[in-house]
Amino acid sequence: MPYIGYEPAKKPLTSADITDGVITSASISDGTIANADIANSTINLTTKVTGTLPVANGGTGLAALGTSLQVLRTNTGATALEFATLSSDYVLLASTDASSSATVSFDGYFSATYKNYELILSDILPATNNTNFTMRLRKSNADITTSNYRTASHQIWSLSTSASAQQRSSWNGSSIEALTNSQYNVATQSGNGRFTLYNPLGTTSHKKGSWIYNAIGSDAGTDGIFHIQGSFQLVDNANALSGITFYFSSGNIASGNFKLYGIK
Repeated sequence: MPYIGYEPAKKPLTSADITDGVITSASISDGTIANADIANSTINLTTKVTGTLPVANGGTGLAALGTSLQVLRTNTGATALEFATLSSDYVLLASTDASSSATVSFDGYFSATYKNYELILSDILPATNNTNFTMRLRKSNADITTSNYRTASHQIWSLSTSASAQQRSSWNGSSIEALTNSQYNVATQSGNGRFTLYNPLGTTSHKKGSWIYNAIGSDAGTDGIFHIQGSFQLVDNANALSGITFYFSSGNIASGNFKLYGIK
């Protein structure tokens, strides 16, 4: 507008000089607001965003969550992300802690879902000193005590004065007694190992398994750490097994954790 007299001094335009509603989106040219015009931390993503962010822009391309315990994965065609139930080939089926237990048995856990089974043995301690860790298989919810176990194992001793190795075997025994040899019952010297059982529900072959175990014990009166590994067959018949039992040849299992896993 024209001025009469002196022109007023120039001053910056402030928000107070602009009446509410004067500037509308129609008054703003497309592309004129740059990233530098937007203050940091001012865009609220919880209310200011619509649509689904695609994978190409760092999103998932998904508009909803999956169900409980599902995981996000790439689909079989490698074309998009999807939620799916996690499938594991190595699954914990049961766990128990021994406490002055005569035996620890797992029965009824074998199923068609898993072909083989593994037991992880942690901090196994006998109540009686210098005793052997022993195992029997089970059929129809009962231990198999007939003389049909055959075992072969190799034991390595590292003694305070020397080292030695020993081959051990048992032909038609009533249990597998070579899981350990003369283990001590000192809490700081507990035993650890793993036991694998192959296809216990099969009905065409004798049942077979293998193990690895280590602990502290005595060899001819000399202290030492031993490592023993071996395998076995149960040759009574080819009937399916129902479970497995662990115990010491003398006294109870003072303590220890036993975990049974199924392997597909």
